[in-house]
Parts: sequence; structure tokens; C-alpha cells
Amino acid sequence: MGPYFGKARAFAIEGSEKLALPPANYFMEYSEEPNSEYYAQALQVYTKNAALDYNTEWIGEFWSDDLLNVTFSPGPRWTAIANQVVDAENASLEIALETYAKVGMALNDAAVGCWTSKFHYNVQRPDSYIKSVIDPTYKPNLFNPITGEEGISPSFPAYPSGHSTMGAAGAEALASVFGYAYAMTDRCHENRTDFEGKPRSFGSFYEMAEENAWSRVLLGVHWRMDCDEGMRFGTAIGRKVNNLPWKK
Repeated sequence: MGPYFGKARAFAIEGSEKLALPPANYFMEYSEEPNSEYYAQALQVYTKNAALDYNTEWIGEFWSDDLLNVTFSPGPRWTAIANQVVDAENASLEIALETYAKVGMALNDAAVGCWTSKFHYNVQRPDSYIKSVIDPTYKPNLFNPITGEEGISPSFPAYPSGHSTMGAAGAEALASVFGYAYAMTDRCHENRTDFEGKPRSFGSFYEMAEENAWSRVLLGVHWRMDCDEGMRFGTAIGRKVNNLPWKK
């Protein structure tokens, strides 16, 4: 499905808006030279994985919406966040409808744009590079707590990050309704026992999206450039949705 998802219907973006900026905009011309940016970002992934302290592992697990029947998927995680805000605010039907329409459309368009871009640029995952250039024994930190499978890396291209793109789009949609300085505690994984599900508190939706994006580097499944562009691209898509004629 992945190579074709970019052809799905979008609500607010069209044409060239479905394509993220080229990876070269993020200094990532392929190189195996130790003084290159490509090598430096691979080393960032590698060293962050090696220093797996409690907080690093917690952030990685908290946002690891990767595993079918174990966690959310990246888009619906932001619907679950929206659910918490609607409940906490005892939102009116009008506000709830606006929230879910904007978030749903933003997440859809983020997925369309992200997967258009992934299969256009076809950038390898950092674990492939690290295994061939730095350390053949390297394994990402993403694991399945149910099956015990370790060293998981998604089987589709890296750039841009889907989590980052959808997180930024969802955050922008939510902020347009509830405010750009809306603070909340995300309880999506509260009371889980298979990994650290302790709630995390944030000062804004954008702060949540930034941590969500950074978690992909901590897990070892994305380059930093994937996450940086995902944040930029997702925010731009969210704003396109927000600028649709919602009010008469």
C-alpha cells in the first residue's frame, strides 16, 4: 500500500504541495566520509542508541506508535490526544466537530504528502547505513514487547518521518482550536505494564510534536533530517487545512 498512498485523496494540499523539500535541503548528500553530515547524523543515531538511559527509553517508548495490535499508529495517536482534550474541556458539539474534522483532514493530508515524498526520494533507514559503514552488529531500539522481537526498523523509506509529519499536522490542527500555548498531560499509555506508560506533560501541542519527532532518532529508526523536515512539512500541511473556509 505504501508506494500508492500518495495517490489517495487529499483535502487541502495538491500538486507540488504533496512533496516535501529535497533531502539536500537538510545537508544530506550521501557520503561515507567521517567528516560528512551524512556520517555525522548516522553517528548521532548510533550514539543516542548506545546511551539508553531511563529518560531516553521512556521517550522512545512513549511515542513508539509502530506496532500493529500493540500501540496506536502514528495518525490515530493524535486522534487519541484530541479525545483527551475534548473530554477535558467538556467541548461543545460545535467545537468537537471542528476539532475532529480539522485533525482528521490534517492527518490524512500529512499521510498523503509524507508517503508521496518517501517513495519519491527513497532514502535508506539509518540502520542500513550504520550496519554497512559503522557497526555491523547495530540494532535499533524499537522492539515488540508482545513477541519479543528486537531491532525493528520500518520496511519503507525514511524521508520524511511519518510520525513527525503527522504529529506536526495534528498539533497545528489542535492548536488552531484550543490555542498555541495549550498545556496538557498525555495519558494515552497510562497503566500499561508491557512498557513505560507513565503520562508525560507538555506546555503546548507543538512541544508534544517536537518530542514525538525526536523520539524517532532515539529509537534509531530515523535520521534527524527526516524529523526536521517532517515537522516543517506537517506544520505547513496543518496550516493549509486550518485555512480552509471553516467559518461563515
